[in-house]
Amino acid sequence: MSLAETNGLRVLLIEDNVGDQTLVKEYLQDEFSKLSLDIVDTFKAAKTLLQTAIKPYKIILLDLRLPDIDYHSLLNEIISLSPRSPIIILTGQDDIHIAIEALTLGYTDYLLKDEITSEKLRKSIIYAFERKHIDRQLELSVKRYQELFQLNPQPIWVINDKTHEFLEINNAAIKKYGFSKDEFLNMKIHDIDATYKKENLERHLEDGEIRINDDLHEQQVKSGAKIHVKLYGNPIEYQGMDATLLMAIDVSETDSYIRKIEFQNQQLQDIAWEQSHLVREPLTRMMGIINRLEEKHLEHLDKECQYLLKNALSSAHEIDNVIRSIVQKASGKNK
Repeated sequence: MSLAETNGLRVLLIEDNVGDQTLVKEYLQDEFSKLSLDIVDTFKAAKTLLQTAIKPYKIILLDLRLPDIDYHSLLNEIISLSPRSPIIILTGQDDIHIAIEALTLGYTDYLLKDEITSEKLRKSIIYAFERKHIDRQLELSVKRYQELFQLNPQPIWVINDKTHEFLEINNAAIKKYGFSKDEFLNMKIHDIDATYKKENLERHLEDGEIRINDDLHEQQVKSGAKIHVKLYGNPIEYQGMDATLLMAIDVSETDSYIRKIEFQNQQLQDIAWEQSHLVREPLTRMMGIINRLEEKHLEHLDKECQYLLKNALSSAHEIDNVIRSIVQKASGKNK
């Protein structure tokens, strides 16, 4: 959030010292043209405001020394009551341990009261907005990654490059392979894919990033059934470890279709061979006999027999043409 966006700033000041209340209020009024400031002097009052507020405060300024709560409990309570608002601590004590504890919990800044000026407070508020904006962008980025990872319909894993252990698994992998997430996290890729080798993925390096393996992998699901997959992977760093983001595309059905088509093609070729050899050969002999009869004895036959002989020969030629056509189509030589 920029300085311009701090106009109309809604601030909650939690401070029990009246003098400090007045000073901080003046600093804020000097730096921000439009200011909505609520001031409370106890944790109880702050809790009520935070629990009943319709919108979160854009900034919370917190004194660590309040009369109704110790500072350690205060740190935990305030951050849990308002996790979305940047919180700046104002304190009179220069205690590095308290500062570290506060920043670890998610507080934005830690300012000593004796060193606060209007300019310093303004810079701290602007920094708080910018940090909160970056944190939110990071949260959104992580959320988008998780959605892309978990909602992807294809099985995806993160594999440790050194140990080949599963580091992360998406829901599709759990559903496809039948193992629970805990089971996967106690397994290695070789437990489902004995032939997996990371270097195989590196054979098809494109643009220095995308790694694709063209080879088929036979993998085993929990039931013991075998599936055939293609693996696609990217090198990544996962929690400080070299890893591979691996996607598996199940091509078992495609292979099944191909095998069926190949079987059907073989059947067609067998039919073509039968038509060409088992049917056409006796047909050819029959046509030869009819031709011989026509050449030698046609003139001695009466008209009805001549008519029948010619029709028999014509039908034989038609059958021969049909057989030729079937053979050509079955062998893929249809013209």
